[in-house]
Amino acid sequence: MKNHEFNEEEFEEAWNSPYSTISENEIEDSWSSFKTNIIIDKKSGRNYAKASAAAALLILLFTSYFFLEIYNPVVTIENFAKVDKEVVLPDGSLVLLKKGSEISYKSSFNNTREVELKGEAFFDVITDSIREFKVSTKFTTTIALGTAFLVTEKPGLKDTEVTLFSGRILVSVNGLAKSWALIKGEKFIYKNENAIVKEFNTTLSFDAGDSYKDLNNIELEKLFTFLEKRFGYKFITSAYTLEKRVTLRINKADSLEEILNLLSIINNLNYEINQETKEIGIFSK
Repeated sequence: MKNHEFNEEEFEEAWNSPYSTISENEIEDSWSSFKTNIIIDKKSGRNYAKASAAAALLILLFTSYFFLEIYNPVVTIENFAKVDKEVVLPDGSLVLLKKGSEISYKSSFNNTREVELKGEAFFDVITDSIREFKVSTKFTTTIALGTAFLVTEKPGLKDTEVTLFSGRILVSVNGLAKSWALIKGEKFIYKNENAIVKEFNTTLSFDAGDSYKDLNNIELEKLFTFLEKRFGYKFITSAYTLEKRVTLRINKADSLEEILNLLSIINNLNYEINQETKEIGIFSK
């Protein structure tokens, strides 16, 4: 038989070709089949070929499985900094990982897009009508196709919050058959083994001692006025920008840069700070 030598282009094409993930159940079924077929009829010897085929399939499955595990490893990222850490996922989705939080995901997304979260993170998910996007914490699972939401898991507790800023998501609690569908401006709260869905609090003030504020469909004009007083900068606005509304969370500890970065993601505008004039310019992306 003539050997075929791959050139560089053929190798790259083969490497990037889509493949299906092999589950552990498939491997276990193949192993069971192999053990069954290896019993040989001593009189006829007919099962030699059958056993050989089963062995070859088993070797192929194990080789493929370990190949995928080695070349598509799990990536784990922790944020030890005081500010949000930006993480771009394999599909282009953006994660703002909060201080002291951790995410894990496969280095390449195939049939599914799955992320495990410990702590708190904001997700701006690239739309994909075929592959759902799943965020799993210790107690909840959030599923979306393309949207922006915040997941907060409180360490050492079962308490979890999922806050939706755009699109739609489906939230479930591990061990419960029921799921909760959220629309923009709603928050899912799981606390003391009870689950509720409620709208955001739109009062923009930290006077009551709150550590954060979730703002639902707030006018940019009101938000800019609050930020100007809080940080001492002036927004250079226009009628177009002031007519916009946004839904977001502002933490009391957030810096001006962190808030502007989040606004840039949510309303598709760029913000530029002039440190000399203490002004913030707004530009279309």
